[in-house]
Amino acid sequence: MACGGTAAENTPPALVISDAVSAVQVVVAANDFEVGQPRIPVIFYDGANQAADIQAVEISVYDTSQEPPLVVWTGPATTYRDYTVPYWVFQPTLDRPGMWGILATATLANGQTAEQRFSIMVEEQPRSLLIGQPAIPSQNRTQATHPDLKLLSSAAEPNPALYQLTVAEALENGLPTVISFTTPAFCQTAICAPVLDSVEAVQAQYDGRANFIHLEIFKEFNPLVTADEVLEWDLPSEPWTFVVGRDGLIRARLGGPVSPQELAEWVELVVSE
Repeated sequence: MACGGTAAENTPPALVISDAVSAVQVVVAANDFEVGQPRIPVIFYDGANQAADIQAVEISVYDTSQEPPLVVWTGPATTYRDYTVPYWVFQPTLDRPGMWGILATATLANGQTAEQRFSIMVEEQPRSLLIGQPAIPSQNRTQATHPDLKLLSSAAEPNPALYQLTVAEALENGLPTVISFTTPAFCQTAICAPVLDSVEAVQAQYDGRANFIHLEIFKEFNPLVTADEVLEWDLPSEPWTFVVGRDGLIRARLGGPVSPQELAEWVELVVSE
């Protein structure tokens, strides 16, 4: 599940296909997955409510191009509970584009397990920038060009620290950079709007050691007009958060939910380099 509202809103999200009755259901909370080791965030639900009693999740990935499908990767998913909607992340090794089958086995608080099968599409040519590619030196609007922060962000109270630099300037000052594309007011789900809260929390923790930039999805709010940077970066959905090293290369591409803990883990890696 990813928020819509961009110029690429017709891009299909990662598919969620259930083939059995289960105590839990799975929502894939991002899309545009790449060959290699894509970060896949998922959220578990019990009916209409988020499943709060899951203690552990084991993932098995199947190559559905084989008959019968073959297990090609197994491993645990990592949970991030410091987010409005707790989510789980796994990064399997996937060596080809196409559809991959996934079995998630959740261990509940009572010790019982619940299985859920779903699938994801791995793109042959993902649209958003890949790890190792150079960040785009966008000349985004800043507080210097637009003193009224309400023109730069749909947040109720925009944090000035996130609107001081263009991406081009950030890439030249020798610090790692976090660039987050999100629209707090116009997000269509409760899953994506809190990403900006995570960015603000980590910015306070790493102030002076890394650049932090929020790029609003829309440059006009009435009517909604997609921001130039969203088109420039060719984003298929929102939110997207990128962590960029001192060398200007993408170190992490984080689609969908990102908690303060998860984002801080990535920032610590690039700050320590």
